[in-house]
Amino acid sequence: MRSAFIWIICLVVMASFSVWQFATDRTELDADFLSLIGQEQESNQDGVSDIDAVRALLRENGRQAILMLSHTDRDQLEALAEQLKTEISQIDGTENVTLPGQNAGRLDDVRSLYGPYASGMLSDSDRTALANGQADLLYQRTLQQLYSPASSFTSTTLKQDPFLLMPEYLNGLATKLGPGNDIVTKNDRIYLPLIVSLQSDQSGSHANNWVDQINRIIGNAHQNAPELKIFKTGQIFFAVNEAATAKSDVQTIALIATLGIAIMIGLTFFSVLPLIGAIVVVGSGLIAGTTALTAFFGTIHAIALVFGATMIGISIDYALHFLVVPTGKTGSDDRFKAIRSGLGLGLLTSVIGFIALGLSPTSLLLQIAIYSIAGLLSAYCSVKFLLPLFPAREVRTNSPIAVIHNNLMGALSYLVVSARLRLIVAGILIAALPLTAYLVPGHDDIRALGQSNPTLVSDARTISETLGLGGSPAFIRIDGDSAAKRLETSEAVRKAISPLIADGKIQGAMALSDFVPSIARQKANRELVRNNLYQPFAPALAEVLQISISTPDLDAPYLMPDQVSNTLPEVKTLQAGASDIIRLRGVSDSDAVAKVLKPFDNARLISPTETISTQFAEYRYWAYIALGSVLLIALFLASLRYGVQKGIRIFSAPAGAILFALLVGTVLGVSISFFTTMAMFLVFAIGADYVLFLSEGNEGEHTSNTQLAVFLSLISSVLAFGLLATSSVPLVSDIGTVIAIGLVGAWFLAFWMTAPNKLTTKTGRGN
Repeated sequence: MRSAFIWIICLVVMASFSVWQFATDRTELDADFLSLIGQEQESNQDGVSDIDAVRALLRENGRQAILMLSHTDRDQLEALAEQLKTEISQIDGTENVTLPGQNAGRLDDVRSLYGPYASGMLSDSDRTALANGQADLLYQRTLQQLYSPASSFTSTTLKQDPFLLMPEYLNGLATKLGPGNDIVTKNDRIYLPLIVSLQSDQSGSHANNWVDQINRIIGNAHQNAPELKIFKTGQIFFAVNEAATAKSDVQTIALIATLGIAIMIGLTFFSVLPLIGAIVVVGSGLIAGTTALTAFFGTIHAIALVFGATMIGISIDYALHFLVVPTGKTGSDDRFKAIRSGLGLGLLTSVIGFIALGLSPTSLLLQIAIYSIAGLLSAYCSVKFLLPLFPAREVRTNSPIAVIHNNLMGALSYLVVSARLRLIVAGILIAALPLTAYLVPGHDDIRALGQSNPTLVSDARTISETLGLGGSPAFIRIDGDSAAKRLETSEAVRKAISPLIADGKIQGAMALSDFVPSIARQKANRELVRNNLYQPFAPALAEVLQISISTPDLDAPYLMPDQVSNTLPEVKTLQAGASDIIRLRGVSDSDAVAKVLKPFDNARLISPTETISTQFAEYRYWAYIALGSVLLIALFLASLRYGVQKGIRIFSAPAGAILFALLVGTVLGVSISFFTTMAMFLVFAIGADYVLFLSEGNEGEHTSNTQLAVFLSLISSVLAFGLLATSSVPLVSDIGTVIAIGLVGAWFLAFWMTAPNKLTTKTGRGN
């Protein structure tokens, strides 16, 4: 009793600590699946890995939502857009809303930024004209502007840019960046983009609320203007939709599974006390797992929490293993002694497995391992200290579950063959596992993990095709020792991909060098302007303007990247650490882009989808190594405990279960990804429990009880995981399918490999 009291105090302290950690924001729950991925990846010389660059870019993209409005009447469309802008601006989480032509207020700031450096800012057409000796055209253009009613001459312009080179540079910049924030007319309909910038904390309930408000506004707009069509895209819409779908599926499945398990326990014991005991054991595991994570990590990843919680679902097996044992002469102490060796070995095997998982170089797997180890240790302690406090409830021999189990055992007993033959089968299973794991192809494409809403996909495609917005987030990474070198490389790459833009293989590109020419280019521009424009035409222009015109100073400071971010905050997204990036829009032929980049040593195309998928493939690789390591350790321990031959047979049960899950899962079309590989850990851990429980309890009076406990564990696991296979979310469905298949195989192999040659069951069948 004293031990139980101390353990209860420990659980209360752990629960209080976890609540305190979360309540005081000392530990945060991160639902961004990218945040922990790739942290272990070696950074490049500039300190930024590709996954870091991808993460930064996607995070920035995630702060933008695009609405495309369409109407047959332009005036009505613009009026409706203004109304929507006002309503969306009032939603919590909206930072600002931009409509076409509403950036005019920034023009003065842009002119102030570029004015002092105007002689180094040449558009491509002006540079070509000066290089080809056509400076007189630029002079004539200046005179036309001078006498134009819409002349942009000011006192500052006269001083900094008397030949009006900067307006042409800005026009050329707009041409380079391509269409996007413009009104477009197609097939007698007018399309208008409405760009929404979101505040940085839009996730979870904030994101749900924001999307709900947007949908309400869109619904009202449709009701008031039936001619109006609104398309929408943005990560926030996809994320909220997929989270809602997964949550709905899992909640329904969890409810059905919980009811199923409750009914199963009720039909076995005819009492609710065993169910309460099982809940206590599982709950204690959840508390300890969460506490361990909050103690060691400042940020807990949602994936680790979900997988960890799933894996300590093993703890219900511990509870069932105890609950089916009848009360002995000395009460509950006898019940625990009867299962202590099997429970201890099962715990040891699982802990070793998760330690192997934790030794991988990934933060994500380390969190899953710590959560699971702490949870299983806690569950073991709860079985030892708390379950004996519950009044014992015997298994009803006439219960439907017991009757079904006895009949099933009787039927399966006919399949038991000699120990030698089973040893041969065990050897075949063990040999086939690594070969199968090698041959079964992995599939880590993250696009196959979710279930995107068809309407959102259609909207995104329509917006991309109409406005060139959204779509592929591919980019080109530019490395280099200095900012000047990177800008020079960027300019060369920009020129190299221009034909692809002209051919429509890339719909648009935006580079830092578009906003800040390299020093080499600025210097060359100044020389060109001074020698070919100022020297021949400045005296004449000075006479017309009646001012003194200064020749550009080649030694004057040049515009640098760090000077533009305040005026043009969008350039912040064009840098990742000490690397520059060229953002691409609408890449339809990535092979062509990669081919163009081949001559550049410091430039490469990066597809976020492929980068993340590759990262998950590496995780899968590490998960396989950890799984293989723990299988070898399990084989060694089993050989020590049971001898070599029986040890091989026992070890082959979880190994064969994994093999079974791999083969059948592949045949059924399950994608063998990092996540399904992680599910194999659960198959191993539960399969090891099954075979160890049966090995330790397959002799004497507890044989039938142990077999029943394992059978109940199988039912509860299949209810929990098998129902996941029905989920509409591919990732959830794949995990559920693999686990359900593996556990059925584990249960059969555990029984078959441990069955004595002279099998005796309650059916009375002897072998």
